Amino acid sequence: MQGGFTREVVSHFLFLSRRFGGPLRDAAGRAAFPESGRSERGLAATLRAGDLPVTLAGSVGETAKDDYNVWLLEGDRGAVRLCDWSIAQRRAPDGSWQQAPDALPQDQARPLALKRQLEGVARLVRGQPHHLATLAEALEVQQIVEGLLATAARPSPAPGRA
Repeated sequence: MQGGFTREVVSHFLFLSRRFGGPLRDAAGRAAFPESGRSERGLAATLRAGDLPVTLAGSVGETAKDDYNVWLLEGDRGAVRLCDWSIAQRRAPDGSWQQAPDALPQDQARPLALKRQLEGVARLVRGQPHHLATLAEALEVQQIVEGLLATAARPSPAPGRA
């Protein structure tokens, strides 16, 4: 089995949560498989990243935007979020979301992010310190993902079909 929303998208946000909070544990949730034989189209889950509670809700095909996603970290000193993979914002006292005034537009930031990823791969291959996921972190995220999908709500085959 491969692909699907949880493996391809959610895994990135689980990794980010792990980096901010700590090891992932106590995952429970439900994935929605509305079409027999197809990948899941949504997931709702709760878990912990270290001592931080994590709530996850996501789906495919629920917005007109091609690639819409939000990761939110909220605490007693405020909130920050990451939108559409790379747009960082802070919640202002009036409740509005604001980017840093010197933030690069997406078309300028993306090549820099990709360059940094490739530099990380080169450092990894050379055995040097890097910022990429470790094998242990990647395995932990994969185990959480597979655990959530294993308890998923799958449609029953239509009568007379196997």
